[in-house]
Amino acid sequence: MLMRSYRFQAELAALVDAALMAVTLTAALITHKFLCWLFPDWFSTFDMFPAHAWIYVLIIPVWSFVLDYSGFYRQPIQLSHLRVWNQAARGGVVSFVVLLGLLYVLKLHSIPRAILTIHAIYTIAAIALRAIYLQPLLLRLEPRRRLILAGSATQAVQLRDWLQETKRAQFFDIIGFLPPAGAPVPEGLPPLGTLDDFSNILHSTVVDAVVFLPYGLPSAVIETRLRQCETEGIEAWLLPNFLYATEARVSLDSMANAPLLLFSTSPKSPWALMIKRALDIILAAIAIVLLAPLMLGIAIAIRLSSPGPILFRQRRSTIGGRTFDMYKFRTMIPDAENLREQLEDQNEQTGPVFKIKDDPRIIPVGRWLRRYSLDELPQLWNVLKGDMALVGPRPPIPAEVEKYENWQRRRLSMRSGCTCLWQISGRNELDFDDWMRLDLKYIDTWSLRLDFIILFKTFSAVLRGTGY
Repeated sequence: MLMRSYRFQAELAALVDAALMAVTLTAALITHKFLCWLFPDWFSTFDMFPAHAWIYVLIIPVWSFVLDYSGFYRQPIQLSHLRVWNQAARGGVVSFVVLLGLLYVLKLHSIPRAILTIHAIYTIAAIALRAIYLQPLLLRLEPRRRLILAGSATQAVQLRDWLQETKRAQFFDIIGFLPPAGAPVPEGLPPLGTLDDFSNILHSTVVDAVVFLPYGLPSAVIETRLRQCETEGIEAWLLPNFLYATEARVSLDSMANAPLLLFSTSPKSPWALMIKRALDIILAAIAIVLLAPLMLGIAIAIRLSSPGPILFRQRRSTIGGRTFDMYKFRTMIPDAENLREQLEDQNEQTGPVFKIKDDPRIIPVGRWLRRYSLDELPQLWNVLKGDMALVGPRPPIPAEVEKYENWQRRRLSMRSGCTCLWQISGRNELDFDDWMRLDLKYIDTWSLRLDFIILFKTFSAVLRGTGY
């Protein structure tokens, strides 16, 4: 199935689910009425119509947004029943919590929470059953496409094998293959003629799309056939042979009135990144206000413990190799950077990173601050400024970046953060390559949910006092 077909199925599923949510909300209201009649002391009476009919406008959009944002409509269509129930339950719990928060913020105390609970149970069951039993019927709305493969025999064999896999075979029929004149037709591909017979075959055969396989063929040959398909209103699919992405996500755009293929390995959803940035600003601002007394106490302790500035400012690298000044509470003697070369032979980390557990440059209060990562608190200001995020790969020193291998530089494809995946997975016990791989895993699997998990686990990691 093509991606556009997946999108159609996802949009159709979301539309059906919205209708199911309206039905389950009505059922929840009826159930609540029945429970009020059976147990008048336990359930408060609630008159839905007409005064509170607007509740549909609140509940259904919230559920739809949460399910879509959680990836419920972007997952593969044919999943195990257990995974479907798991995904539906997870989205349902989040929707329920969001609605409780909205009712509290909007001061809608007249709406019984029991209705939301009953509705959540009914809706989780309804959307899970839709995905398991109704989705296969919706798939039948997807037309079966008759394809002609034209061009490279090598690419044709690879594409045939891909199209004939069980989950795709029901959507495609390969009605023939057109190789260049004189080239053999591989076994298993129905011969129709050659590229020289292209016009006659188009006019004598029922075909929905022509898949052009350009490997080893002159671009002029492919372009001529593409233009003919365009003129005659037949879909033409061009399968590039120059690059196969293994990690990057591929999308299509246009530039200077020409098609443009985009290969990206970092998250690009504008809505998701906007929400991430908004949460960074809100949470960092709240943290600065709440932790202001603690930070003032730390500043006084540093001033009394050692001469020199309270804050340590260091140039760091972030997204795309941009640099910024990162702030920390000073935990070392003032000229610590100048003494680093003398301690290089004591480095306990692999790669370009410099780490010593019992670093002689650390001042007494600094050792305590590092142990519980309290020296990192000024980075909340970096988060407010936009230099950093709360969660993201830790910002490296530019001199370290210069020593990175090519694959390690990909960690700069996302904004740096105060905490990250490797900090909750072993911190300083991991070697440099493990840091890098965990950072890349974070970039490849990023979601707001993952950010919240990392933030939650960071607190327990900090309380264990394993930093140095």
